[in-house]
Amino acid sequence: MENNDRDEFFDLPEPAPAPAPSPAPAPASKRKGKALRITAIVLGVLLVAAAAFYGGWVGRYYSLGEEVRTYLWARELVKNNYYRPIDDDELDAMLFDSLAVDEYSEFYSAEEMQSFFAKNAGESAGVGLSFFIEQDPEDLGQVFSVPENSPASRAGIRKGMYVIAFGETEDAMTEGNYAQFASFLAKQKIGTPFYLRCGYDRGGEGAKNYPVSREEYQTSYLHYRDSESSFRFTGEGETLSLTETFEPLQGLDEKTAYLRFDAFEGKNTDKEIVECLTTMKERGRSNLIIDLRSNGGGDLSKLGILASHLMRNAEGRQPVVLIGKPRNGRAIRYVCDGNDFGDYFGETSSVYLLADEYTASASEALMGVLLDYGTCSFDHVFLRRGENGVAKTFGKGIMQTFLLNANGSAMKLTTATVHWPVTERCIHDVGITEKDGAIGIDAPLVWGETDPMLEEVISRVCG
Repeated sequence: MENNDRDEFFDLPEPAPAPAPSPAPAPASKRKGKALRITAIVLGVLLVAAAAFYGGWVGRYYSLGEEVRTYLWARELVKNNYYRPIDDDELDAMLFDSLAVDEYSEFYSAEEMQSFFAKNAGESAGVGLSFFIEQDPEDLGQVFSVPENSPASRAGIRKGMYVIAFGETEDAMTEGNYAQFASFLAKQKIGTPFYLRCGYDRGGEGAKNYPVSREEYQTSYLHYRDSESSFRFTGEGETLSLTETFEPLQGLDEKTAYLRFDAFEGKNTDKEIVECLTTMKERGRSNLIIDLRSNGGGDLSKLGILASHLMRNAEGRQPVVLIGKPRNGRAIRYVCDGNDFGDYFGETSSVYLLADEYTASASEALMGVLLDYGTCSFDHVFLRRGENGVAKTFGKGIMQTFLLNANGSAMKLTTATVHWPVTERCIHDVGITEKDGAIGIDAPLVWGETDPMLEEVISRVCG
């Protein structure tokens, strides 16, 4: 992306109720030792204030511990770069709360940054399951997501299933809640097989045993299906291969394909989107349903990669895909390299979008790109209508920037509002709604063996 001399990302907070992450051991905890660190920082600030008052600031600054110096560095970044003016008292009150000035901004240690960049590159470890926790946080609820190419995905476990039982052998499987399942997983060695009994019925009817193991794996975030077959990215190492998996999507006509984007992450996004669109064209499909449900966004550069293939009426060699408006300075126009929409779609091609209340940030920005450039209209946007009767996307129209410290730590800070490329609309705290002309559909957030919302969209699009 041009006009981007810093690494900028979008980020979505944990939804409520939230998918609980896979309980496999992970890198350094985000909050481990935070209270002690903040206490040390508070004492350090008092010491710094006295030092500044009585003189000798420079010498005393470098005599302070690294953590206090890092705090002062981060404080100045916030004061000078946060997207709205903020006075010293308000700033200090916010920063003392775990160095978070809003729900999207936070401090990262050097170790936490290393973990973040590994995740952003699609590098994962574990089984590849997250759960939808409804009431009891210890309840082992429905599987909320199964990352493509994870051990669980390769074994055949799918979103909406329940883990009925688990064990090291098929003859020694036990039932349990989330805490017990997490404890069981933590004891499993990398590469050693064990079994999960999973099915779409909570009572266990029709459940099967799936052999899995905890592994390091490269995640894919795209999945292609049409009326005759399906394709997923699988393999080992950094580059995955598009593999036919023979899971056709019932109801699609011979002209329409389905493409799901789970997140704007992964180092192979450019390659994977091109392979999916090429497969779509080779299989004679000219219409496309893009599923962005529960896609919380990710890396801004991935937005440019995806948009460059999906803009119907964009002109010029480097079309604008997003406008960032910081508190100080002029607006920043982010562009992508090229626009090859015509290589995959025809003049009469139709593109449809699926979204829900957890479609956020970069995924909302992609929706803005497609709407602003005429790839689709609002009546081709389908939103899940929640239990409260509201159909909307999340509504995140602000941008976070990782500002790096020399010691490897960083401050992720909200630095600008985000605006669509042509209309310059900002949907922060509003989202895309039925008032825009989008179509609301009553459907569950987590579905089982069938997907009622997708089925309804297919019936409208292909019926």
